[in-house]
Amino acid sequence: MRRPTKLFRCLPLLAMLACAQHPVHHATFDAVDQDDSGTIEWREFKETYPEASPKSYLEADKNKDGDVAPGEWEAYIQRLAP
Repeated sequence: MRRPTKLFRCLPLLAMLACAQHPVHHATFDAVDQDDSGTIEWREFKETYPEASPKSYLEADKNKDGDVAPGEWEAYIQRLAP
C-alpha cells in the first residue's frame, strides 16, 4: 500500500483555512478615509483594520488603481454583509 503524500496529510489544515470566516469590515467610508482625500488608501485601511490582509484590500479595490473609491467600498461592504 502506498503511503499518503504530503498533500493528503495537509488536507485537514487546508479545509480549516478554506472554511475560515472572512474578516468583517463594516466601517463607513468616511470613517476609514481618515485624510478626507475621497479614497481609501492601504495605510488607512490597515490602520482601521490592523488584522486585515492585503488580499482584503485588493478585493475592495475592484478597478485595481491602488485606492478604494466610495462606490467600491459600498460594493465591498455589501458583499461581506451576512
